[in-house]
Amino acid sequence: MSRHYTFFFAVGLAVVGLIGSAEAVDVAALYSQRGTDPTFGEIMKRNGLPRGSNSSGGYKGSTIRVSGDLVTSGPNERRKIPSAIKLHTLANSAIRRSDFEKWTRWYQEDGNTQVFRLFEGEENVRNTRKLAARVESFSELSWKKGAWHEWVGTYTIIKPHGAAIFQAKNNENDWSVQINMGDNGDIRLNHRRGTDKVMARNMVGKPFHIRVRDNGHDYEVYLNGVKQGEGSYARPSGVTSFRWGMYVGGNEMRHDAMIFVTGAGIDPKDYKPELAVEKQAPSKPPEPADPDPSPDGLQIPERAWTNADGQKIRAAGVYQAGSKVIHLQVDGEWIDYPLDKLSEDDRQALMQALDFEG
Repeated sequence: MSRHYTFFFAVGLAVVGLIGSAEAVDVAALYSQRGTDPTFGEIMKRNGLPRGSNSSGGYKGSTIRVSGDLVTSGPNERRKIPSAIKLHTLANSAIRRSDFEKWTRWYQEDGNTQVFRLFEGEENVRNTRKLAARVESFSELSWKKGAWHEWVGTYTIIKPHGAAIFQAKNNENDWSVQINMGDNGDIRLNHRRGTDKVMARNMVGKPFHIRVRDNGHDYEVYLNGVKQGEGSYARPSGVTSFRWGMYVGGNEMRHDAMIFVTGAGIDPKDYKPELAVEKQAPSKPPEPADPDPSPDGLQIPERAWTNADGQKIRAAGVYQAGSKVIHLQVDGEWIDYPLDKLSEDDRQALMQALDFEG
């Protein structure tokens, strides 16, 4: 057995994620705010929201205005917000469109962009369910197993917080697939049955296009025009509909959160998938005329690596004994990655490979 083969199996196989851009985005340039918002504690102290029932009074908030072309450009920019939708907030589960303006603390519209907000410490108050803060719009269109239906829209994360930002939701059999946002702006495909996948990293302030197809049993998920996954989930009763916004579930709201959704469409006739790829999907750079030569040291074939935070990447590697970095080949280029940022298992396996070579 060669030393490369030994090293590869010393750590084992892992699920491969994506590398996101580390480029910072000034989210403050993407919106303006007029007015301020009281804390959730202040609202409840004033009896601003009743507990134990759906409130009809709503609650007004500061005004958010979307700024710049970055948020509003792309394949969904011209599409108007659907009229046949309702709203679910922490104080009412089925708000009619004619009443949306009463709930501007959590939901607003600016042109073709929907603004979803949640605030630190908020929780569900309409019934006895603990935590479960949310603000989601959902389609009045619903379906059983049969014909395919489709949702498209462009997301921009302004203030990230761990939450589901999209659900294909059945009213009796729960969700089949979700798209989740992390505190760091990572975007994850969350199958009810199957292995989850990080679709993109560090997406705060960087618009991305989502497309989801569902037929009441099977589904497909696309990011920036590229298929990311598919699956099935039996829903023998009830009906399925699309939901988008933010839903925190059984977790605390640890800080404020805000996202934009531009040009949401349900079974749109004007959607052109190829535009999502051309305008947003990052293209792989052409191969250089003179490939970047590999560094000197122990050559490690392409494999899955895990860092100390559990994030994963597939890459070839080169390591020189005694160095504080390991060289990883990403998209044809060699980068230096700190050795102490690797998982303990990867570091131990690396040392074993060096011993074997020696």
